[in-house]
Amino acid sequence: MRKRIDMGKDRKIIISDKDTLKPDGTLEIPDIGLGEAYLGKASYVVYDEEDIDDDLLKLVCARKYNEPLVIARTERFIIREMTVGDLPHLYELYQTLSDCPYVEPLYEYEDEKAFTIKYIENMYGFFGYGLWLVFDKKTGELVARAGVENRSIDGQNCQELGYLVKKSWQGKHVAWEVMKHIVDIAKDRFGLEELYICTVKTNIPSIQLALKLGFTLYAGDTDGMNIYRKKL
Repeated sequence: MRKRIDMGKDRKIIISDKDTLKPDGTLEIPDIGLGEAYLGKASYVVYDEEDIDDDLLKLVCARKYNEPLVIARTERFIIREMTVGDLPHLYELYQTLSDCPYVEPLYEYEDEKAFTIKYIENMYGFFGYGLWLVFDKKTGELVARAGVENRSIDGQNCQELGYLVKKSWQGKHVAWEVMKHIVDIAKDRFGLEELYICTVKTNIPSIQLALKLGFTLYAGDTDGMNIYRKKL
């Protein structure tokens, strides 16, 4: 069985139950391997064709053609993966927060570029989640960075929410609108069973957001940090 799905803009997804030897002797590896008996080298494998939905096709297409995956659309914003091309706008965002004691600065450009390339490959490519970018639907302006990252808590690999909002957009309920969607995505798309928020104990807005999202205090004043947890 071999099927080709047209994803538009000259993009194709190949689904097959086996890898195929082409006339030139090279191996054609499908984008999605199909069936319990599939033993090929496809990066994505499903047991049944019914398991192939729009979300999977969009994910596979994004990875194949090195495109940023749109994670969600809220009432006002688009949440999507970042690209190296977004770096100039990311620097602009961070510059507006240069006087914020809770925000670590970016690296120098070439180092940040190298870091971003690896981040896209290792975080998005392996885990599926990570820190994403948030754009205003109307103008395309980058207004925030938010998402899910890994963090060691009590010696265990856990997942925490992180976010920062451009200064001119603070006080406009950006974090609430975006983070409540990300909590749902963490549960429904990534199958996470709990999330953490780690924040400096003096960062009152972040603490208030954590509580509003339904997080409760897990550990207080741990090296100056409060850790909040939510069971999903």
